[in-house]
Amino acid sequence: MTKQQFETFLEAKARETKTPDPVDWIARKQEWLKSLEMFYRQVELWLKDYLATGKIEMKRGDETLQEQHLGTYHAESLVLTIGMDRVVLQPIGTLLIGARGRVDMQGTKGTVKFILTGEHSDGIHVSISEAGPKGGAPAPLRKPRPKPSEEWVWKIATPPPMVRFIELTPESFFGALMEVVNG
Repeated sequence: MTKQQFETFLEAKARETKTPDPVDWIARKQEWLKSLEMFYRQVELWLKDYLATGKIEMKRGDETLQEQHLGTYHAESLVLTIGMDRVVLQPIGTLLIGARGRVDMQGTKGTVKFILTGEHSDGIHVSISEAGPKGGAPAPLRKPRPKPSEEWVWKIATPPPMVRFIELTPESFFGALMEVVNG
């Protein structure tokens, strides 16, 4: 690399830092934490009969997350005890491709991922080409973006490579819970 190329590189980097960031990161983090709390309240509502009878025990945990632009912050986890099994709903973060947030439900027999995504989103679709038009650079990958008017909702994400989003209902949640406990 020549000195001139390096100076051009440095000038480009200096312009990057002077461009205002269009994202309100404080608001983004607050929206994520609010959505996380709403998710946990929904889970608690679905489990209320089992919590009342002692068949399931639930407690909150404190997790430290680190994300670019958001820094280090605290988020709650949810810990369920079912018999001898322990299931943790672990917040992963909000800066994700194709989603506004993710919580992993981890049990002894596996993990199920809950995704905060657009209400009409049905999965992550990726197409890869070997070369772009006329043998040029590869075309950029495209990811579906929710429409601005679309509501953010929690869904269950199936494992890769063909990631589909399943509507989150009491039945799908109970099925996911049994999957991570029973396998």
